[in-house]
Amino acid sequence: MRRSHLFAPISICILLSMLPVLDCWWMLSNDDASMSCATVPGLSAQQRRMCREHPQVIKYLVGGLRTALYECQNAFKTEAWNCTLDAPGVGTAPLKIASKESAYVYAISAAGVSHALSKACSKGLINECGCGDHPTSTSTLLPHSYETKDFIWSGCSDNVKFGNQFGRRFVDQYDKQHSEQPRSKMNLHNNRVGRRILTSAMRKECKCHGVSGSCVTKTCWKVVPKFDEFAAKLLQKYQAAQHVEISEKDQKMFVRRSAPKNEQQMRSERYLKPVEHISKDAMKNELIYLETSPNYCAIDVKDRECGENCRQICCGRGWRTTREIVDEPCHCQFVWCCEVKCKTCKKLQEKNYCL
Repeated sequence: MRRSHLFAPISICILLSMLPVLDCWWMLSNDDASMSCATVPGLSAQQRRMCREHPQVIKYLVGGLRTALYECQNAFKTEAWNCTLDAPGVGTAPLKIASKESAYVYAISAAGVSHALSKACSKGLINECGCGDHPTSTSTLLPHSYETKDFIWSGCSDNVKFGNQFGRRFVDQYDKQHSEQPRSKMNLHNNRVGRRILTSAMRKECKCHGVSGSCVTKTCWKVVPKFDEFAAKLLQKYQAAQHVEISEKDQKMFVRRSAPKNEQQMRSERYLKPVEHISKDAMKNELIYLETSPNYCAIDVKDRECGENCRQICCGRGWRTTREIVDEPCHCQFVWCCEVKCKTCKKLQEKNYCL
């Protein structure tokens, strides 16, 4: 499916707005040129104000959302549900079902915003921010750059602090207003997980300085990971996501364990333990969800290209294969100076589509 069709039309968002908890800021990632803060339904007054007051930042925020949902679709490309939100029925599950897929969508979207803003700041593309902070020594003489045994912290680090702060103000705004509701608790937790994993994955990037390529001095700075690498790491968190429940008594979250094996365990009810009492430090980096995933094979997958994974993607409904002769460049050679010349070859191209 093309990226321009990743998201539901506005009418779907309006229809789903009748649900108890819904925010539609994700629609800003639609490739439709007419889509803006003024036309997206469901934005809060504060979100619209931020759009008006920070148009430069919002431009890169939208880019981050598009990258995030593109990588989400890439991560699930071999599954029946491939992070597509415009299919009927359960295709809109991340919007109305608190499943582990929804947890992944929210986490990667929040991280995508932070990632895009962090990079834009360090490149000087946003007037409101600049380079990120370096790790600093305890000395007050060199608060922003100091020398270690092997290198000097210098250069322009990605400003993940600004990315996270602005992202929280915009992306989390709706759910903070409804934080007493279970779904909003889940969304806020997963948003934090996405940002936290992104921040912890920052790495050191260095450059050598010296005569004839020698490394007399090495300067280093901090950068966020490539987003496809981050998405792969988050996918591992998705696969290990924790199923939680909300206590009706005190609204605390409990990790849902497997059913008790005997009556004694059933009486003790120790298979349900509060998130806070298990390991707060461990849970803060784990995705959580409230509801089991729906049957994604209920999605109409007819005519979806299924590649080499048709049996799973088509849910046993079968598939058809098309064959076509296509032209493609071949036998390319570099011609001095400076051109690449190729011949045109015929190739049999096969594609599989669900029935």
